[in-house]
Amino acid sequence: MTARLRTVVAVVLGVVLVVVGPSAAWALWTASGATSSRTTVGTLVAGISGTDAMSVASSGSTPTTRPVTLTNAGTLAGTTATTVSTASGTTAALAAAVDVVAWPVSSAAACTDAAAVGAGSVSGTWAALPSMSSSLGARSSAVWCTRSTPRPDAPASSRADVVLTLTTTTGSWRSAPARGTFTLTTAAAVPAMGCTSDNDNYVTVTWPTADRPMDTWYGAFVQGTMVGAVAQGYSGFTTIAPEQVRPVATSGTQTVVVRVLDSARQPTDTVVASGTVTLFQRDDGPRIRCGS
Repeated sequence: MTARLRTVVAVVLGVVLVVVGPSAAWALWTASGATSSRTTVGTLVAGISGTDAMSVASSGSTPTTRPVTLTNAGTLAGTTATTVSTASGTTAALAAAVDVVAWPVSSAAACTDAAAVGAGSVSGTWAALPSMSSSLGARSSAVWCTRSTPRPDAPASSRADVVLTLTTTTGSWRSAPARGTFTLTTAAAVPAMGCTSDNDNYVTVTWPTADRPMDTWYGAFVQGTMVGAVAQGYSGFTTIAPEQVRPVATSGTQTVVVRVLDSARQPTDTVVASGTVTLFQRDDGPRIRCGS
């Protein structure tokens, strides 16, 4: 074979290898074409539900316990995390005066008023609460139980719209935020009840009645239990003896809340006055006085 013939054969073999050779060579050849493609590796999607039931309307310090569900709705595993903020135009001071504790639970049904705070809890206020954080697989959820307790210094006649924001992250990837909102409200300031003592044998508490019909019924309550006799606006007072309070408290300062009663003589949410009395013991028996 001449030198010229060997050169021609080598060129032909080279072309054949490129066209019918291994896949790596074929990929190199086709990569020079004017085509484009897009590959989706996965998605990160955050979701939040349950906040519509977390609103707190309070005239006292009764805790409100509600579940919230945090969801990783994407196709990639990731970590969900929350932040809280107060919507513009509402009272941030109220959000800061509502104490919160939150902890993960197995289901929404496990989040009840009687539920004990569980492991992994976070605590703060609705103005500054550490993240409710969960590591979640794709298309899975975590339920957190939240317990909100307004403090006595919560501003009266106030409203705070709280925004709970959730994001899901994987490495440097972050989902778009998901947001849920709920409302905190407090009633108008409660007038102080009047109180007089009869030698510490009993106290007489009074309340304003001018803004309601004179036949309105009232009751005085300590720790949710009625003490003293029911009364109508015609009188506007009731007497409380220490024995009437002892079923719920045996000593110390107690808060008395006067509420409007319904037609069945059951308490309503309308609070008309509040104050304190103190139970104590003397040698001749239990006693009660006004104030602390």
